[in-house]
Amino acid sequence: MADKNRELAEAVIAAVGGSANITSVAHCMTRLRFVLKDKSIPKKEEVEKIKGVMGTNIAGGQYQVIIGNSVGSVYKEVVAATGISDTPGAEDAGEKKKVNPLTAALEFISGCMAPLFPAIIAGGLIKVLLVIFGPTLLGVMSDTSDTYILMNALGDAPFYFLPVIVAYTASRKLNCNSYLAVMVASVLIYPDVITLLGGETATYLFGVIPVTHGSYSSSIIPAMLSTILLKYVEILVDRYTPDWSKNFLKPLIIVVITAPITLCLLAPLGIMVGNGLQFVINSVYGFAPWLAMLIFAGLMPFIVMTGMHWAFVPACLISLADPGYEMMLIPAMLCSNTAQAGATFGAAFKTKDKDMKQMAFPAGISALLAGVTEPAMYGVTLKLKKPMIAACIAGGISGFVSGLVQLKGFAFATPCLTALVQFISPDGGNNFVYAVAIFALSLILSFVLAFIMTKDEKTGGTADTEDNRAAMSAAASADSAANVLTGKLEIPCPVKGEIIPLSEVRDNTFASGILGEGCAVIPSEGKVFAPFDGVCENIFDTLHALGLKSDQGVEMLIHVGLETVTLNGAPFKAHIGNGERFRKGELLLEFDIEAIQKAGCEIQTPVLITNAEDLGGVTVEDDRLVIGG
Repeated sequence: MADKNRELAEAVIAAVGGSANITSVAHCMTRLRFVLKDKSIPKKEEVEKIKGVMGTNIAGGQYQVIIGNSVGSVYKEVVAATGISDTPGAEDAGEKKKVNPLTAALEFISGCMAPLFPAIIAGGLIKVLLVIFGPTLLGVMSDTSDTYILMNALGDAPFYFLPVIVAYTASRKLNCNSYLAVMVASVLIYPDVITLLGGETATYLFGVIPVTHGSYSSSIIPAMLSTILLKYVEILVDRYTPDWSKNFLKPLIIVVITAPITLCLLAPLGIMVGNGLQFVINSVYGFAPWLAMLIFAGLMPFIVMTGMHWAFVPACLISLADPGYEMMLIPAMLCSNTAQAGATFGAAFKTKDKDMKQMAFPAGISALLAGVTEPAMYGVTLKLKKPMIAACIAGGISGFVSGLVQLKGFAFATPCLTALVQFISPDGGNNFVYAVAIFALSLILSFVLAFIMTKDEKTGGTADTEDNRAAMSAAASADSAANVLTGKLEIPCPVKGEIIPLSEVRDNTFASGILGEGCAVIPSEGKVFAPFDGVCENIFDTLHALGLKSDQGVEMLIHVGLETVTLNGAPFKAHIGNGERFRKGELLLEFDIEAIQKAGCEIQTPVLITNAEDLGGVTVEDDRLVIGG
């Protein structure tokens, strides 16, 4: 198994551009999360062909490679092979400047919350087990016994100390001093401070600055805000303190500035933001709970794919602290996760494709027993499309029912079969019965719908005539392209200038041929012309690279300069868009050679045939790329 994980890690590293292209890498429950210097390098199709890769996704400035349950082992091999881990560098900060505020906020919340989920899940389930085996149900333990008190403290600890844990994960995300961040956040739950801010007498700092009363145990947003502040205070203090005093003066100044601002401004602001989120969610749910849950649960797979579910996590944890239960995110994920499992099993039983069966059954089990749905979504339901539709329908209908009965979750755990105990109410009642019924409804309905809707082209299945015609047409086109490329095909270089061998490019990723075969150009003119008739498959937001595909099936990457992704599109002007067709000789892109050089970037421009191996190889003759022959 270790060898397989190592091989998978090495293949993924190569596919994302090698160690030289990786700024940092982290992982969550199912995904490797890369921050790359140049996101134009990885090719979606090539990465997803790697055995063991379920799919890819780009979100929050990260290139995400979905692995599944073995992601932790693969991550260790990636770190061992590259020496790079989850500590972001300066390049990472540069990437953050290029994303919109919403994406940046979600990515930051994700980075803060994902590492602490194991502790939150463990604590929540301990509390649930105490309900089952404690004094309220079976009377196994008295609520005054030593065992109960100690176990109850273990269950409460991750929630009570959330500000401290979040401050640590946030500091790791922001690459600032973790211990100072924890120190400042700890003040919020220091016993004497809790007593002071819980009294009726007004509290003042330095006798003049009022401190808002409130309780910050189990809070999240105040700790995030205080750590963000600490990050910038640390930068300023480091800039202006002399070297001889940094060891003792720098940490003192940082906490003396950060802690008062946190207590007087950021902590109350964080509570207001949290209460505001809770108010919005409660208002939406209170207007029509059945409608809110129908939409929320039905769309949950796509909410998870875009990372928007992170926006609901802080409000969810706030609800679990007070009033002690949550009625939107946890029930919606129960419906959605179970529907993904059922749809995946339905597709697995319907298909005769052995490879799909081998992927579908483990993915379905992962979703059913662990609530980990990425292997099911990216490996099966999204790939086959119809099972995803079935899962959304089943999730929406079961969400509708959960809204009608107002299903509540009492602990934070990824909803699945083995975590159904999180729906047991400490006060008794039918909530757990409702949860079991909704679980069964979602599982059975999604299985039946996916089994009916999934087509199996090998056996005729339910594939319609139009789909068959499209498949035959695509196959005929592929055969036609293959016939054309059996001979010698010459393609002119799309950029005018001095042709140099790929091996002379001052970037090992291109020079090694990992990304494809071809040449490089030292441009004499800042223009890129179409080398053939075809389609622009990808023009990156930073405009520094083009992915083209000819009508004959030739795939070409034109990467103008090296490290030009950092220029954020400034010296470029595009004359083509994603998905647009072009004719040979048309002007596709203009670039300012002098501006690129002034910015400190190399103007060597790799021109690669990325599917050269499938076409018989590439040679360079004068200013032409010769394929096959």
